Amino acid sequence: MIILGIDTSAAGGGVALCKDNETLMELMMESPLQHAEELLPLIDEVLNRCEMKISDVDLVSVNSGPGSFTGLRIGLATVKGICQAARIPLVGVDGWMMFRQREASGARVCVVIENRRDLYYVQWYVGDRPLHEAAVVSGDEVVQKICAERRPVYVIGSGVPALRQRLARCGLAECAPDELNQQSPAWIAILGARSFSQDQLYELEPAYVEPVLARMNKKS
Repeated sequence: MIILGIDTSAAGGGVALCKDNETLMELMMESPLQHAEELLPLIDEVLNRCEMKISDVDLVSVNSGPGSFTGLRIGLATVKGICQAARIPLVGVDGWMMFRQREASGARVCVVIENRRDLYYVQWYVGDRPLHEAAVVSGDEVVQKICAERRPVYVIGSGVPALRQRLARCGLAECAPDELNQQSPAWIAILGARSFSQDQLYELEPAYVEPVLARMNKKS
C-alpha cells in the first residue's frame, strides 16, 4: 500500500510517502506558518522524487490534531480536496498517538504538544490507554503534575524541548530525545495505514482542545 502522510499541526509542516511500513520520502516545509503556500508544492515534490503520481496513492493519512487551528484546517481542507478529486480514501490520525507510539514500552507516558505562550496540550497514557480527557495547561502546571507523580514517567512531544530544563528537577521523569519530539508525516502515514478501516472523507474534522483554552483565557 502506498500512503501519503500529511502533518500541518504545528508552525511547520511536512509530507511523506510510505510503502507499507517503509518511508520512501519525507520532506518538511522550509518556512513556518506557510502551510497554504507550501503544502501542495511539497506534495508534488515528494511524488515527483519518488517517480509517482497522485493516482498511485492508495491512502491519504492526515494528522487530525490537536495543534494549530489554522494549520489543521488548511491541511484537512487540502487533503479532502485531493482525495475527493482523485477518489482516494482518507484517514485521520490522532496526533497524541503519533508521539505515544514512538515510546515502545508499556510505561506511563505524558504526551506534551506545544501550543503557544507557554501553554501545552497534555495527555497521559498507561500503555495505549489515555487516563483522562486531554487538557490545555501552563508549562509550570505540566512540570508540577509530572513531579507529583513520584513514579517513572516518560515525557514526549513537541513541548518537551521548551520544558526540558524545568523537568530536570523531576527526578523520575525521562524526557524523549529531541529527534522523537518532532513532527513526522511518515509516522502519520504508517499509523494511518494501521488504523484505516473506512474512508473518513466526509466526516473527518480536526480534534481541538481549544474550548478548554478559551475558558482559561476568559478567566485570566
